[in-house]
Amino acid sequence: MPNTPMMVGEGITVYCSMNTTNQDETIIEKLFSYIGVIENVPESLMNAIGGLSGSGPAYAYLVIEALADGAVKMGVPRPMATKFAAQVLVGAGKMVLETGRHPGQLKDEVCSPGGTTITGVHAMECGQVRASMMNAVEAAVRKSNELTSNIK
Repeated sequence: MPNTPMMVGEGITVYCSMNTTNQDETIIEKLFSYIGVIENVPESLMNAIGGLSGSGPAYAYLVIEALADGAVKMGVPRPMATKFAAQVLVGAGKMVLETGRHPGQLKDEVCSPGGTTITGVHAMECGQVRASMMNAVEAAVRKSNELTSNIK
């Protein structure tokens, strides 16, 4: 189950190896490593992971669009706003992956007491962005469970 960022070599592909040989796994991992990250996961997690990594690109695009819209509202030209918003997500994601630090810790380091960033984070929390993101993953997983229950 790959996701759409595979088109630019940054996808996430997950598979379960319940009925595969070591040779099968080697072939699968070699093939899919060209399009991003590949992970062998328990079958019990497939729907939950799909709600995150399968649907996640759409959530990220929505965040990019919303950040860009905010900048456009404040006078930034749309192409520049979109480019910068996308790069913010690329850079933040890379920071999490390469440092191994918790996203909350990295967020806190950007938030100066009484500063612009903590004020913006507060506005996001008032708008329940965190709960909305969690609810989106949960809704996608529930739908996936519903769809796959007919297959089993």
